[in-house]
Amino acid sequence: MIANQISKTDFVVSALKRDVVNVYSAMNLIARKNIYIEGSSLEQKRGKKGSVTGQRSGSLRRSLENPRYSITGSAGRFIVTANVVLHMRFLDMKRKGNRRIYNRQLWGILYKNTYPDLKYKYGEAVSDHLGDALRSAFAQASGDIR
Repeated sequence: MIANQISKTDFVVSALKRDVVNVYSAMNLIARKNIYIEGSSLEQKRGKKGSVTGQRSGSLRRSLENPRYSITGSAGRFIVTANVVLHMRFLDMKRKGNRRIYNRQLWGILYKNTYPDLKYKYGEAVSDHLGDALRSAFAQASGDIR
């Protein structure tokens, strides 16, 4: 009964959606303001002086400000599809400085935040839901007795 209300698919999709939004916002901060996101607490740190990505056509910033992604899940399999501009992947490989806009943010957020949530937090979500249901049932029962 409780498993129907909190399905694993919904839990995983919501965790993935939360962290995909975090990835895009971190990338956007790096591209616009030269602010890096670090650690599992998503702490913001100021980068070195100067523009991180510069701006030529504006396609990078447009793609980060209006992200296009989809998350689908069925039968225990999940697919996250995201559209990014091609040159974003190469900003991490600059000869004169690693821009940390793609790989560091993507894998850092997914590995430090999403993976532990998917591994350990589903049981907590089910027990929290069960506790809330029992508290409300006891509150209603004690209200009916009086």
